[in-house]
Amino acid sequence: MMPDNQTQHSGSAEESDKPEKKSLSLQQKSFLISIAVHVFIVVSLLVSFKFAAKPVDLASGTKDTQAPIIIEATFIDSNVLAQNKREKEQAEAAAKRKRDQEAANKRKEIERKREEREKAKRKKAADAKKQKEEQVRQERELQEKARLAQEKAEQERIEKAKQDKLAKERAAQDKAMQQQMAAEQAERNERRQRQILSELQIATGKIKARIEQNLITTGSVAGRSCRLKMRIASNGLVLEAVGTGDDSLCLSLRSAALRAGTLPMPTDKDVNEKLRDVTLVWEND
Repeated sequence: MMPDNQTQHSGSAEESDKPEKKSLSLQQKSFLISIAVHVFIVVSLLVSFKFAAKPVDLASGTKDTQAPIIIEATFIDSNVLAQNKREKEQAEAAAKRKRDQEAANKRKEIERKREEREKAKRKKAADAKKQKEEQVRQERELQEKARLAQEKAEQERIEKAKQDKLAKERAAQDKAMQQQMAAEQAERNERRQRQILSELQIATGKIKARIEQNLITTGSVAGRSCRLKMRIASNGLVLEAVGTGDDSLCLSLRSAALRAGTLPMPTDKDVNEKLRDVTLVWEND
């Protein structure tokens, strides 16, 4: 019975082998795809493995062989890789732009400093030219001032000499005129004094005659004398009379002067002034 069963079983197995050959070819395709996927995953895992260093004993400096090895595996998605790549590219682009900007700024700074140096150089040259021109102008101005000053000094010298000459001439003329005027004045004064003396003698004689007209004497006046000092107003009124000499004669003369009322005074002011205080003398030999 057993052989029969085995025969049947083998016969049935042979019969079932035919359809399995077709299914194995499909399985092979699936298996190949699965292997490819697993290989990709394994490669990705191997790329992303992070191996932790073994701990080291700080006292002995040897590694701890008993510590377990820690392996961190991280699955990295393709989107993450793409994102990282984009971020890296963006960072590199930003860094490049920064470098380019810094280079541009540096070039601008170099150019600015160059322009400043050129500007300073031009300004220095312009200032030097301006200073030179100003120096030349000042020198010319000083020369012109010196020339004008010399001309002015010469003109002033000539004018001073002219004025000095005129002043000397005027001084000589003035001196001559003053001498002439002084001489004329002296002559006029002399004439005036002679006139005053003459009129004074005449006026004194008239006053004495008026007093003698009013004189009343007792006895002879021979051998008697008197000096009668009088103070007379401008109109001839006798204000005061004092006699010195013979008392009798002096008293008679004083009384005669007072009785005369007003004495004849000259109209000439100078002569009249001199007769205000006058002394008349009577001498009888």
